[in-house]
Amino acid sequence: MNILGISRLHNGSVCLLQDGKITYHIEEERLNHAKYEGTPFLGILKSREFIDTIDYVACCGFEPMKIPVEPSNFGDFSHSLYSLIVSRLFLKSKFYLEDYSDRHHLTHAAGAFYNSGFDNALSLVFDGDGSPFEVWEDGKGHMKTEKFSAFECSYPNNFKEIKKEYFHQNEITKDNELSLGNYFATTALQLGMKGGMRDAGKVMGLASYGKPSDIDVTSIFHFDPHADLRLKMREQNDLYDETKDMKNFQKSADLSYAIQDHTQKKMLKEIKECVENTGIKNVCLSGGYVLNCVANYYVRKNLPDDINLYVEPISHDGGTAIGGAKLLWYDKTQSKEKFEQKSIYYGFDYNTAKVLEAKQTTAKDVASKIMNGNIVALYQGKSEQGPRALGNRSILFNPTYPDGKDIVNKVKGREWYRPFAGTILHEHAHEWFDMAGLNESPFMMYAVDVLPNKKHLIPAITHVDGTCRIQTLKREQNEKYYDLINEFYKLTGVPILFNTSFNLAGKVMVETIQDALETVNKSDINYLYLPENEQLYFTK
Repeated sequence: MNILGISRLHNGSVCLLQDGKITYHIEEERLNHAKYEGTPFLGILKSREFIDTIDYVACCGFEPMKIPVEPSNFGDFSHSLYSLIVSRLFLKSKFYLEDYSDRHHLTHAAGAFYNSGFDNALSLVFDGDGSPFEVWEDGKGHMKTEKFSAFECSYPNNFKEIKKEYFHQNEITKDNELSLGNYFATTALQLGMKGGMRDAGKVMGLASYGKPSDIDVTSIFHFDPHADLRLKMREQNDLYDETKDMKNFQKSADLSYAIQDHTQKKMLKEIKECVENTGIKNVCLSGGYVLNCVANYYVRKNLPDDINLYVEPISHDGGTAIGGAKLLWYDKTQSKEKFEQKSIYYGFDYNTAKVLEAKQTTAKDVASKIMNGNIVALYQGKSEQGPRALGNRSILFNPTYPDGKDIVNKVKGREWYRPFAGTILHEHAHEWFDMAGLNESPFMMYAVDVLPNKKHLIPAITHVDGTCRIQTLKREQNEKYYDLINEFYKLTGVPILFNTSFNLAGKVMVETIQDALETVNKSDINYLYLPENEQLYFTK
């Protein structure tokens, strides 16, 4: 059975599911280089390279997908643009199309649950905005939008909604509190960052420089349906001026700290309440806010040890293509087969043999170059999906350099206060970090505490708050990357490499080998390492 999952929002993406297994998942921006592209035409087109027929299409998003176009003879939703596109690609295929546009949080929750490996679980969605819907109260209709949802989940496709929080779209109320994701979007805009939700990671990094204060974020921010982007500060509160720059750094950092503190405590509270009310100890987390690795670690440290936590790595809207496809598959098959997510290398393979200028090398030689202060880009295999670089599309550096963060931030064109991640050999993780009960962190979803006696050894990846966002790596998860780190370990005694995404500031993570070559050639990256070919490309 072939199912095409299509996510049509920011982070537009496509997932091809074959007999319940993911053949590929790709965000449109990786193919057309338009960051946060929401219309995944190229991703859909890629499906023709793998299959000749399509059985089902799952359309995900929270905007109605039906638009007036020339009717097609294929599919139950013949007046849908996406039905038309798919019908033209698969001329001999008749398919059923399921529209999940009114069930955005459900597609988030399903993706996390089906990827978790749990038999049953709570699946909680912490988001910016979800699907709009109308509720009748006091004899009149009220338009509302999802901001938090909780589901009880079990196989094959049982999702019982146990709690939902929402915005009032057409009225201002005193308790109309922002979603956790929109707190960060609003703060970014308030600090003069133009990207809103897209700059949430900057706010998270900035928060580490802040200090506790008496800021009550619920009294400062509110949801206003009449404001631009429906987000603004309460006008009667003059604690902060609407600045267009970041001159008052400490004030900005303190506000960011307050936002981080408030939202992570709220997430913990919601999880504890749902666990207490249901008695279910398996918990899945998804939605855009769950990319906040600081909050994830806070939650893990403050939850009882008997609660099993799964954090979905493709938790932004791009992941709903997976959730929708799996919802449809389990609904149609009623299967109870589980497909635990052990890897997110879901992109495409590309031919790297054409890099003729590259010279033969070894992992030991590359590790030596990294040890000596060279910036090395690593390119191999299928691209990892989601926003984290996991050793197939990574920029690597020596984590022992005191000024390493500044060096790489300058090369990438990022703000100086933003931290970097590290990849550590799995067997050494507990020697360097406080794992807070975690056995592993393969998808880089936690910013964990660096052990006090290790901070001075890895200053380039130890953030100002003493944490590091980590990827733990077993050899079977990525052999070439593991071997490179192991060679670095033999040379330095440090089983960790400084790791950041293979892109420059404001640009999309590289997908093809052509993307990789273009990026290194116009930057100060020193080398491009192609471990599959045992080749090293020297950029200068």
